[in-house]
Amino acid sequence: MMVGCIDGGSVLWPGCESVVPGRLCWDHDGICASGGDTERGHGDAAVLDATGAWVLPGIVDLHGDAFERALMPRPGVLVDMALALADNDSQLLSAGITTAFLSATDSWEPGLRSRETLRRLLAVVANVVTGPAKPIHVRHERSNVDDLAELVAWIQQGDVAFLSFNDHTQGKGGDAQVTPKLVDRSGVGHDVLERLLAHAITSREAGLEQEVELARAAAEAGCPTASHDAMDHTHLERDVALGVAVAEFPFTIELAHAYRDAGIAVMFGAPNLVRGGSHIGNLSVGEALAENAGDVLVSDYHYPSLLQAPFVASELGAMSFGQAWQMVSHTPAEAAGLTDRGELRGRSRADVVVVEPPVEGRPARVRAVVVDGRVEFSAAAVT
Repeated sequence: MMVGCIDGGSVLWPGCESVVPGRLCWDHDGICASGGDTERGHGDAAVLDATGAWVLPGIVDLHGDAFERALMPRPGVLVDMALALADNDSQLLSAGITTAFLSATDSWEPGLRSRETLRRLLAVVANVVTGPAKPIHVRHERSNVDDLAELVAWIQQGDVAFLSFNDHTQGKGGDAQVTPKLVDRSGVGHDVLERLLAHAITSREAGLEQEVELARAAAEAGCPTASHDAMDHTHLERDVALGVAVAEFPFTIELAHAYRDAGIAVMFGAPNLVRGGSHIGNLSVGEALAENAGDVLVSDYHYPSLLQAPFVASELGAMSFGQAWQMVSHTPAEAAGLTDRGELRGRSRADVVVVEPPVEGRPARVRAVVVDGRVEFSAAAVT
């Protein structure tokens, strides 16, 4: 870890509603209450100018699957995993994301969302030491009932940092259908996918039983779990029994409140908030936040939206900027059990983003990013 300081900006300190002028420093033990070694002229100190910018805790993204586009830039075309993740890192840093849970789908599908792709991702990420922190969020599909022991072993070994229970074989309209998008990412023909989907649908009950074992393994390993796309109170009752910590994208505000009443944090997608509504006609995040029905914002499928979302939420009057930024930093870190980041407090990990706030239609822009004390990104100020 380097030693450094950020001068000239306005800092979001823990518990504050907004930013205040200040100086932030860090040393080999994390964020300092004072200047530490930087005030004594340490030769290796990094000094960043934040004049006109805001100094904020680094973003913790619990659910981001946009890395799939780096891995498969064209339908059916997979590129080298290490190259794809390097490309993805640049997108994460430009969005101020210092801890990016790579949300990899563990599906019954072949291709992009297969167990084999997940295996390769785990192997490559284990050897990456630069860029944002990249813990793995496994989006386990209920109907993928093969190789359960392998997934349990990954959880027990700590290779999986976050586990969510998904079932994309069904939705509001009934059973799923094979779509051109699914064919493109799977790399097999329509007829093959029809047979695989039919088998997946018949595997749901076995998958429900396996979820109990997975939840038990996760609890023993200290790996937080989540549910996905809850539609009704039946889902809530099962999630309470499984002991999930987070509800991803519940379908109604009433259901979101019910999850929170049960002590389960509620996650919403930032693109929904920034766009002004769901792209598939689901719950409006803006409306949910206006009714205090959410806890965590995530990038979902679009990293840049997560940087803009706290500014949008505060402009809508749903909450103060400080409260809104907590939804992308402290609260997701807490939900993931990461007690060393998410706030700019003494001795916490030095994950910091310097942001030029929105001005006259120009969106917020990242000027610099510090990850665990390393300056990973630095750009010139906008004039």
